[in-house]
Amino acid sequence: MDSDVNLDKVLEILEERVLQYTGRYLTEAEIAVIKGSWNGKDYKEIARDSGYTMQYLQAGVGSPLWTMLSKVIGEGVQVKKLTLKPILLKVVKKDYLKKLKALNQNDDGLVGKTIMYGELPKVGLFYGREKDIKDLKYQINVLKQTCIAITGVGGVGKSLLIAKLIEEMLLEKPDTYEYIIWNTLTRYSSVDEIVAKLIKNFNLNDGNKNFNEKISLLSNHINTHRCLIVLDGFENIANVKNFEQKLESEDFFIGLTREPHQSCIIVTSQVPLEEITYVTKKFSFLSLRLEGLDERSAIEMLYEKGLSGEECKELVETYRGNPSELEVVTDRINRFFGGSIKNFFKYKSTVIGPRLQAMLNQQFGQAGFLNNLQKQIMIYLAEEISKDSSFIPFSKLVDGLKERLNLELSISELIMALEVLEQRSLVETSKKFTKQEASYSLEPVVKKYILADPLGLVYEQSSKTKISNSSY
Repeated sequence: MDSDVNLDKVLEILEERVLQYTGRYLTEAEIAVIKGSWNGKDYKEIARDSGYTMQYLQAGVGSPLWTMLSKVIGEGVQVKKLTLKPILLKVVKKDYLKKLKALNQNDDGLVGKTIMYGELPKVGLFYGREKDIKDLKYQINVLKQTCIAITGVGGVGKSLLIAKLIEEMLLEKPDTYEYIIWNTLTRYSSVDEIVAKLIKNFNLNDGNKNFNEKISLLSNHINTHRCLIVLDGFENIANVKNFEQKLESEDFFIGLTREPHQSCIIVTSQVPLEEITYVTKKFSFLSLRLEGLDERSAIEMLYEKGLSGEECKELVETYRGNPSELEVVTDRINRFFGGSIKNFFKYKSTVIGPRLQAMLNQQFGQAGFLNNLQKQIMIYLAEEISKDSSFIPFSKLVDGLKERLNLELSISELIMALEVLEQRSLVETSKKFTKQEASYSLEPVVKKYILADPLGLVYEQSSKTKISNSSY
């Protein structure tokens, strides 16, 4: 990240601070010392590059400069030639975070020369995801991906990951994009509304154009302007059974991605994008399924929240590193069990956080998400693994469902249903060897939701509809 930060931008921010504190601008000699120190040069090299003598730079410029900068940006730390760069990086980051915070309060504004619309999630303490962020930067900056879909279960951190990505991109290359637009979607949103908002954000005149003409208008704009568009929570407008909605989504994405350009659309969704959009044609996009935090990062998070001990590993495994679930269960452990994970585990209880529960409520309760066969698979798995926690082989799953439902199953439809559940991270798969039969299980929190059925959406809904081979 450090090598990507624009030095001219750093100097601009620093000079503003110096002017406020001293009432004067930096001199040419001071700027030469700062630039040289930033690039790791010694005084001899700085003197050679700048034309000043080494003695003058070291004694006449450097010494008073470090004293002055310690007061201006040191925050109790002495600024020296070797410590200058890390201190300046912190200054620049704070400057951008301050602007982002102001932006979140006003919904739109400027960060550097970038016009921003929408409210980004607030990035507080952020754990792990270094590789995910690095890969996304490479896909966006180097491979010029025009559309990226981030999928994963509720609470796994999709929105926060993208907010952190934007924060770092603004810090490293402030003027990469002319526009950054964050559009949070709700169940009342529609593709038409997304298009209308984008046209308004870009201040375009759509006249009385029809849907496809509006898409063409937007396409022309993002082809000629560098834009980063985030559509957060696309599953809220998804209905995988509604042909018209899927066709509209398909037209939207194809229209905005068919031509190569410098813009990028990032979509977060609990439902894979291909389920929502593929009807008649396919379009090119990168898909990233976000899993829970790695063990090291998740344990760091638990330590920060006051938990400790070997049981932390078991807690991370139980909740699959899902940060929002870990946050909820940590709060309960601190509140009711005095911070003792061991005492919490004595009661063999599984806590379900609000984000994951909201996702499962939507999957089981809202039309167009899980069909009856998919629900029956999850119910069967939950009931079987509650007796024996091991994975259920595919052949046993087939036989069990046949007996449970008292009808012949289409194996091809069962396979399709399992693949959908896998893609949505609703079932877990185990297959250690190539020729080994696939086996299936559920995360403990998903199993708990199904067996508890808190809103009566699991068993009531699944028993109302008779399974047929045309259910998906």
